Amino acid sequence: MKKILSLIALLLCVTMILAGCGSSNSGESGRNGKDRVVIYTAAEDERISYIQEELDKKFPNTEIVIQSLGTGQLLSKLQAEGKNSDCDIFYDLEVVNAEIILNAVPDLFADLSEYDFSIYDASVTGYTSRHHKYAVNGKTAGAFLVNTKTLEEKGLPVPESYEDMLKPEYAGLISMPSPKSSGTGYSYYNGMVTVLGEAEGLKYFETLNPNIKEYTTSGSAPAKAAVRGDVAIAYGLLWQCVNYANENEGMTVIVPEQGLAFDLFTMGMISGHETKSSVKEVFSYLYNELNKPQCAKFNPDKIYADMPAAEIANYPASYKEITMEGLFDFQYKQNLLDKWQY
Repeated sequence: MKKILSLIALLLCVTMILAGCGSSNSGESGRNGKDRVVIYTAAEDERISYIQEELDKKFPNTEIVIQSLGTGQLLSKLQAEGKNSDCDIFYDLEVVNAEIILNAVPDLFADLSEYDFSIYDASVTGYTSRHHKYAVNGKTAGAFLVNTKTLEEKGLPVPESYEDMLKPEYAGLISMPSPKSSGTGYSYYNGMVTVLGEAEGLKYFETLNPNIKEYTTSGSAPAKAAVRGDVAIAYGLLWQCVNYANENEGMTVIVPEQGLAFDLFTMGMISGHETKSSVKEVFSYLYNELNKPQCAKFNPDKIYADMPAAEIANYPASYKEITMEGLFDFQYKQNLLDKWQY
């Protein structure tokens, strides 16, 4: 009997230890008894570092964990985990992917109606007025980064327009992100289809294809390749292209007069997690205070009525925007992706 009682006591101890060492889900205690807040994001590394530093300074008694995910990974992870997700706050979720999630689970995201949406510029109020299940945290336009040294070595001029990219002399000299894996690549694809119409837009990329050295899975990879000289022309995010041109000799940015394609990105909370005070405090700080300076430092395309001035030297004061077709329509996006052959 004593052996049985001892065994039962041992099992109880093991159970208690396992319970104490179990899941470190968001909103529960993290290291040193701190509240734990988990953020899933598809933002670039430099933006994550800035946000992490600012949040740690603002909330020294909260363990804030930022998990970096690719655009598609963020979508699939939120879909798979649902309301039981470790994620408390999502940040930089592509708007069409946010709509894919809401179409399947309309109540997965916490309602943000208590937040002031009048802060947004008129150029995005048409998007933010749809519902308040997410907020816009950024707009990212696309442009071309050109390695002028590489072109000079080949005796080629710097292209100035989308049509110039089709010239046969640029064969094998261009890199762009794949629309199937990158929001940046899809915005370029959708932008040309929007401007030219579907038939001519598809023909544009058919003609462009021989000039493409590589379709990358990452939106930032082409610009990095251009800086290295692996390609001469790269399609990428405007703010990253300008930064690379500022930091590296022989680089220039092309902003076509026809207009720039763009994408919107969103932030919000997982439904039920907003009831945790630490989660609510962190999100409110992100929404009301931190995101504006983040935009000024990294992606200063205008989303706020009182948008802070860009901190990036040589950033275009203005540019023409392409009015993007089907920005929220995931079925429209899937239709286009089904027709992408490269």
